Amino acid sequence: MRRLALLPALLIAVLTWCGSALGARETLTFTTQAISVPGYGVATAPMLARSPAVDGYVVAMDAEVVDSAGNVQGDDDIMLHHVVFAKIGTPDYTCAGALERFYAIGEERVRFALPPGYGYANRGSDAWGLLYMLMNHRKEKLTGYIRYRVEYVTGETLTPVRPVWLDVRNCKGLDPSFDVPGTGGRGSTFTEATRLTMRESGRFVAGGGHLHGGGIRLELRNRSCGTTPFTSLPTWGGPEPKPLLHEPGPVKMSQFASPRGVPVSAGETLELAAVYDDARPHTRAMGIMLLYFAPGVTAPCEFGPPLALELGNPGPPPPFSMPLPRKPRGPLYRNLRSTWVGDYRYGHERIVIRRGTTFTWRFVGAVEHDVTLVSGPVGFSSPWTRRGTFRHKFVRPGTYKLFCSLHPAHMTQEIVVRR
Repeated sequence: MRRLALLPALLIAVLTWCGSALGARETLTFTTQAISVPGYGVATAPMLARSPAVDGYVVAMDAEVVDSAGNVQGDDDIMLHHVVFAKIGTPDYTCAGALERFYAIGEERVRFALPPGYGYANRGSDAWGLLYMLMNHRKEKLTGYIRYRVEYVTGETLTPVRPVWLDVRNCKGLDPSFDVPGTGGRGSTFTEATRLTMRESGRFVAGGGHLHGGGIRLELRNRSCGTTPFTSLPTWGGPEPKPLLHEPGPVKMSQFASPRGVPVSAGETLELAAVYDDARPHTRAMGIMLLYFAPGVTAPCEFGPPLALELGNPGPPPPFSMPLPRKPRGPLYRNLRSTWVGDYRYGHERIVIRRGTTFTWRFVGAVEHDVTLVSGPVGFSSPWTRRGTFRHKFVRPGTYKLFCSLHPAHMTQEIVVRR
């Protein structure tokens, strides 16, 4: 009788195994450890990330920030500025190092989804990591968790893809940001670009872009063939979180997923170009496109079919004036040429200098800080650092409002440049 009682359980186990062997698709949900974000502050760090425990293929993925009860956090609480997922020990396609960047999500909330029949191969023994940046728009310290969902296929063979991470600052240090000076006048644009020569032939079967405030478009150009096979356009809108800790970015970027995709051949040179408004400054801008490449035979300069785009509602960046989160305090200092940057403050917050002065910031903190223009005649920013110096020559008169982008509500500064 005991053996008979075991039959239903054995039958269920056999059917489950057969279903898996024939192919199964399931959604796996993972949640990181708690992440503490100080009031009106920014938290950024790498961490290990849980991943599927069996061999298979990732076919779609998304991520969000939740509280301890699993409730999704709005931008007025903890905002997901960005999170990048990487496979540890696997070489990246475009940059040296054993971290293959395979998925990223920012304010535009791009969901990674491959066309049917394609998958990002993953072994149960593969290790994942992530790099996050979260922003707290409340006065009190908040704790959040990154929850990510992985659509995973097992028990069947899909056409494998490799992620190709293109960044207009490709492989130039850890910080992929650049500054748009904003000195071009009404209707002018500023372009930052990078190039990649393809080592093999195949097709990009999916892709999407990432821009910051002031972005107009992100173009994937084939320089060898004189074509622009994909342009990712920003959609703007949505309520602005208060207090505002940075210039708002797009709420969506257009993307594509197509089995015919964008054909490329070995030896062809691709260019990624981020086009920004240059009528006013935009600091710590980015231009990133993540593409998924399936190797295969293609003809040189082969034309693919028109891409079916998940377009959104694209348009030009809205006019925006970024305020300082906190008014600079303290006495007014005249004709200074330097100050120090310590933990959570600038040595001198209110300064008047002459035009042509080269000003120096000396970093002496135990944690990283920076100097970033919020508004003023010319856009500029320093790297994140604990030690060392940063210099900027002020050649245009006007009022320069600055903050630390990592501690924007605590560290502010105003420099007035006289003629």
